[in-house]
Amino acid sequence: MTHHLGRLSETPAFTGGYAGHSEGHTRRSLIDRGAGSVHQEVVVAELGPGGSVDLHLHAFEEAFYVLEGRLELTAAGSIEQLAADDYVFVERGVAHALRNESTEPARWFEVSGPQPGAALEDTVFLEGDAPPVEADPPYRKGHFDPADLPAPTSAIGLAGFTAANVGGAALKILVGPDSGASQLNLMVVQYAPGGFITEHDHAFEEGFFFLTGEIEAVLDGGTHVLEAGDYCWSAAGSMHALVNRTDRPVRWLETQVPQPPSRFQARFVADWERFLGRA
Repeated sequence: MTHHLGRLSETPAFTGGYAGHSEGHTRRSLIDRGAGSVHQEVVVAELGPGGSVDLHLHAFEEAFYVLEGRLELTAAGSIEQLAADDYVFVERGVAHALRNESTEPARWFEVSGPQPGAALEDTVFLEGDAPPVEADPPYRKGHFDPADLPAPTSAIGLAGFTAANVGGAALKILVGPDSGASQLNLMVVQYAPGGFITEHDHAFEEGFFFLTGEIEAVLDGGTHVLEAGDYCWSAAGSMHALVNRTDRPVRWLETQVPQPPSRFQARFVADWERFLGRA
């Protein structure tokens, strides 16, 4: 598969490898091997009131963004209280656990890279002491506020993206190289009314989970209208374009795995046509 799309409310819940090591915990898989991905796993996870996930560690990097409710994160001996729009990057091999001490469910968006489920035992639940922490810092926490987004523009700070191909866009990278991640990017993207990006592809995978508004997405030549609670994924080499045809902003969480190269982050069809003298 070169692309995949769905709706969170229609995506089955499961426990998977967390069965027997959690209480009140469910996961809905948006992007995984079944969707065609080879580099990442993206889920929306939930903990019910009083729920918990036991102490564990991974052989992959992990980032999550709290969508609603409150979470208590224990990581590397520290305790963090997380609320909606908080996000965390957890380094590979750092033991962590989760609890929901509130009376309301907690829900979060989670991306992992490299993709979990390899032949290597890449998720381990701990009964004794955690191994020594090699990463410094072992995790990073932040908070997103829509006011942090820059004004909509074509200059979105990514290599190769020009005014002819992008307009009315704003983004903020939450997790990436500057926060210590080496395998994945997690960002918030917003398009103003009329905002767009023309048809292009990448040498990496992208995932999109829509938070507010509505977008028209062209995926490998097919047109789809997606709104809050919907998601889509494009494989490396999969052509896609996005445009906001409504009169209100559209905002989403976006993943890029592996991290983009330093040059030629996108191949725009229109640029190549102009280079060949066809446009």
